[in-house]
Amino acid sequence: MRHKIILALAIPALTLAAGTAAAQKRISIWDGVYTDAQAQRGHTLYNQSCGRCHGADLSGTFEIPPLVGRFMPYWSGTTLDVLFDYVSTAMPLDHPGALGPTANTDIVAFLLKSNEIPSGSTELVAANLKAVHFDSAKPGAKRARK
Repeated sequence: MRHKIILALAIPALTLAAGTAAAQKRISIWDGVYTDAQAQRGHTLYNQSCGRCHGADLSGTFEIPPLVGRFMPYWSGTTLDVLFDYVSTAMPLDHPGALGPTANTDIVAFLLKSNEIPSGSTELVAANLKAVHFDSAKPGAKRARK
């Protein structure tokens, strides 16, 4: 009898947990996870701290990687916190970790904008970056056949 009571209580709890997990939407960089104003602030910070190495047009050099084009597939399959952590701890090269979380988040927003990722109405914040998936192509977009 005791097992039946436990089972009777467990089934609704498991059903509720499964429904909650299914209801949570997967967030992608393509869902407008930063604002245009934030990307503009990031552009200013990029010019001050990153442009001298990566170039004003983000194209990089022979030794410094570009931040547009092949940049996108490199981060694909991760979440946005991975890029943010790299920027926060390894950049700028001559003074790693010198910029704070807000500045680094703004720079990440600028990088997204520069790679034609659409903006939205909510600013990107460091606390939410783990939930944002870095998809190199828009989810659900059909690939052209060759």
